[in-house]
Amino acid sequence: MDEDFEKDDTVPGEWDFDPYLGEWNYFFSDGKDGHWRITCSPDVWSLSDYCIWNAKLFELNDDWDDIYMGKEIPLAFPRHYMGGEEEDLKVAALAKASEMFPDAGLPVNSVSLHTMTQYIADDAHFKEVIARVPNVKRSLWIGTADIKDLYVGDRPFLGILADLISKGREVRLIHAKEPGPNFREDFDRYPVLFAGLERALCPRVHFKMIIFDCKVAYIGSANLTGAGIGMKGATTRNFEAGILTDDPALVEAAMNQFDSVWAGFRCKDCRRKQFCGDPILK
Repeated sequence: MDEDFEKDDTVPGEWDFDPYLGEWNYFFSDGKDGHWRITCSPDVWSLSDYCIWNAKLFELNDDWDDIYMGKEIPLAFPRHYMGGEEEDLKVAALAKASEMFPDAGLPVNSVSLHTMTQYIADDAHFKEVIARVPNVKRSLWIGTADIKDLYVGDRPFLGILADLISKGREVRLIHAKEPGPNFREDFDRYPVLFAGLERALCPRVHFKMIIFDCKVAYIGSANLTGAGIGMKGATTRNFEAGILTDDPALVEAAMNQFDSVWAGFRCKDCRRKQFCGDPILK
């Protein structure tokens, strides 16, 4: 503990929350002559669960002056940390700072920074991908070309989406084709879907992706149908392939492509507007 530290009521070696800025700060000595601050803060001034949190290192002067700005070092991690995961980010930030300053004696808990990329084939689409849907904590983005009635056990998949929406989860769906009568019948069974399911129609969409909580993405060939990503048996289902990954670069790339369609960025120069029954941009 540094006895000469007199910055407000903050104690080096402990996390301190700044309610005005909505950020967490950790002050420490690097074991030599340097003083530093770790700051964990949202990328926008918001405490929303949907914002991404970042961590940076700031160099302080010999008087622990928080106003002095020396070096500013962004800390990079293999995945994004969302609102509600500040504690995980704080652990990861301390681990990263400890690697940079091994003489600082920072308290480091075990933290895994590895990424997962798994090949998904055939019925693993249901067992590994669809099985994740009920456990979504914040958001679910689905992109599909074809869309038909799909069941999880004896429940329509739309019932699972209705449960998520009822719990306050964000559910977005982009599809290319209008759904069939069975899908529409299942849709009508869940009134919460009318206002809660965010939906866009784009006949040019041929990508198939599901993005879980902005952290994990399925990218592959399977449509949102029983024969594609659903429960159909080994002798009747389609032969499908894809990957399930939490690699930040892949997840971000999938999100950017999804969002470019969702936000209508592709609409202005589209030359197939005559086939678009429900334009994203009117």
